Amino acid sequence: MYEYIRGEVTDTGKDYAVIDAGGVGYRVNTSSNTLRSLRTGETAKLYCSLVIREDAHTIYGFYTPEEREMFNKLTSVSGVGPKLAVAVLSAMKITDIAMAVIASDEGAFEKINGVGKKTAQRIIIDLAGKISAGDATAGGGAEADKESEAVGALVALGYNRAEAVRAVSSVKNLGDKAEDIILMALKRMGA
Repeated sequence: MYEYIRGEVTDTGKDYAVIDAGGVGYRVNTSSNTLRSLRTGETAKLYCSLVIREDAHTIYGFYTPEEREMFNKLTSVSGVGPKLAVAVLSAMKITDIAMAVIASDEGAFEKINGVGKKTAQRIIIDLAGKISAGDATAGGGAEADKESEAVGALVALGYNRAEAVRAVSSVKNLGDKAEDIILMALKRMGA
């Protein structure tokens, strides 16, 4: 219903911002990642999702369309409501969420308050078909390119994607080029 809200940030709280758009103050629930990008008194543009319940119409807004898209993916998971989705987005970067799903890393989600083993499993199972390697490297520029190239090369060598993602994630900061990352990941996997 709403694509975005642009206006002056007049107030922020632990999990929301108030945006004055055309003389109306919209309370927009959001993640701590988005809140870190907002400054009171400055103009902001938040990409929105309207969640309609019997007792409330609540606006959730995010600094990037990618974060909003991940919010929508998370809320599509059975048992994950908007508040829990915001908690996940507050605790993890979008790329980390995608990598955890691709690698079937339940532990990454279980560290978040409110996410138990069953919820972590549901997130991974439900999002497995909705998240691609592109999500795991979204917004990362050259860094993301070398990581996805390294994962792709390892998969081409016969390793499964989850193994490749885990290995590359563990060594991605140690190399400047994809070739270096591939070699280090191979050593990590015992090849």
